[in-house]
Amino acid sequence: MTKPYLLRRILPLAALLGSTVVSAQTPAGKMGIEVNVGLREYLGDLGSALFFQKKPNYQGAGLNFGYSINPMFDAVVNFSAGDVGYARKFDWRTEPAKYQSFRANTADLTLGARFKLANGNILKEDSRIAPYLYGGFGGYYIHTNVRWGALNQINNHLTDMGAQLQGGLGINFLLTDKLGIKWSWTATYTMNDRWDGANNPAGSDPIATPLVNKSWKTNDMYGYHAIGISYAFGEGSGPVKGPKDKDNDGVPDKYDLCKNTPEKYRLYVDSVGCPADRDKDSILDADDACPDVWGPRKFNGCPDTDKDGIEDKLDKCPKAAGLAEFNGCPDSDGDGVQDSEDHCPNEAGLKEFAGCPDRDGDGVEDHMDKCPDHKGTIDGEGCPDTDGDGIYDHLDRCPSKPGVAANKGCPEIKVETKKAIEQAAKNIFFETNKDILKKESYDDVDKLVSIMQEYPEAKVTIEGHTDSDGEDAKNLDLSQRRADAVVAYMLAKGISPERMTAVGYGETKPKVPNTSVVNKALNRRVEIVVTF
Repeated sequence: MTKPYLLRRILPLAALLGSTVVSAQTPAGKMGIEVNVGLREYLGDLGSALFFQKKPNYQGAGLNFGYSINPMFDAVVNFSAGDVGYARKFDWRTEPAKYQSFRANTADLTLGARFKLANGNILKEDSRIAPYLYGGFGGYYIHTNVRWGALNQINNHLTDMGAQLQGGLGINFLLTDKLGIKWSWTATYTMNDRWDGANNPAGSDPIATPLVNKSWKTNDMYGYHAIGISYAFGEGSGPVKGPKDKDNDGVPDKYDLCKNTPEKYRLYVDSVGCPADRDKDSILDADDACPDVWGPRKFNGCPDTDKDGIEDKLDKCPKAAGLAEFNGCPDSDGDGVQDSEDHCPNEAGLKEFAGCPDRDGDGVEDHMDKCPDHKGTIDGEGCPDTDGDGIYDHLDRCPSKPGVAANKGCPEIKVETKKAIEQAAKNIFFETNKDILKKESYDDVDKLVSIMQEYPEAKVTIEGHTDSDGEDAKNLDLSQRRADAVVAYMLAKGISPERMTAVGYGETKPKVPNTSVVNKALNRRVEIVVTF
């Protein structure tokens, strides 16, 4: 049997042994005896038959005596006997070593302990279903017949005795306080590796090579599935009485410093049997509505975290001091709307606007009012129409002058003024292939300046255009520089730069096709666009 294979089986057994537990529970008396029968299984170098993996499984029987030490542990003496066997074919060997089997007569005696799960902590002591874990140490006897060959024509007998570890688990199904039916499984790990006839050195002839009588890391073991009958007897048979507890508070009198605890407090005592106060708020747990959280007496021990005079379980805002009228929630701006419902919690407002203000009182709350400091109308989004031109002030570029929608509320430009602008644009000339204004253009640009002064809300865009002669890039650059020159002249005359824009289009926007000298002259132009 290889070491990893055995370890996978031994580790669960070691865990059971580490629990120091056994196999015959006696919850109803001081002593108990069990008789059982069942099947034995093998685990060793030849393979595994544990948990009915492979036949054969041979019969066994056992006897077990237990003595109850306390509600959790029993001392146990366990004896079992029966046969163990296994058969295997080795395809890589030659006859007769190819076929190997054995059958062993076994017996074991173990002293151990049992951990009872029906101990009052995990399950009730009087539970009718009483599971347990078991572990112990003892000795074993084995007489083996090892056989080889397809017809078992070669036989070898050997006898072994030695130490063993035993562990297991089981369930006692109690029919009465004394009589029970028990299922159990135990594993016996022997401190020897030769009784299955398979601990020869690797590669040696298993028939000719003597078996070595010594312990190995890969010792063999066997399991035992059993069904038995248990019977409890002796002093203490019948229901087990617990230690004396005068006030029935669950703390035995020998540990109880308050032996006369009133009935009201018996379910709420500390480890020494006195009425408990777990949260140390000077209110005993039996009287404390919140026994695990510190709280004042006026709230029966329940807390008021924000100290607003409203206990937490009734306070909708337990971490922020508030008002009783708002179930403990605050109203930071004092406008009568609690913060959790106030859309403007830090600014006093009106209830109809969910706590937000309306400074100018026009029926439009400030955060939606385009003119929050000037009384307006709902249709005007809170703004007035000061000049009465039908355009509300927040959309009116000239709110104090009646105007037209086309000019965003500013006065309509006179017809003669429009003509003057067009004429001025036609009379703006530059030196050939340069961005220098000719002197004869000054009067017309001055007229444009005067118009801009007459209409202070107006803005102007100066557009420069060329014909198609010459390179496109140079034409675009020249048109931009010429538009910039006009803006610079007007800037020198006092027109604000924010009111003027210069754009050069080069030859990209011809007024007429560039098909003749006359047309090209028309395309070399400056256009003036006035907007509001």
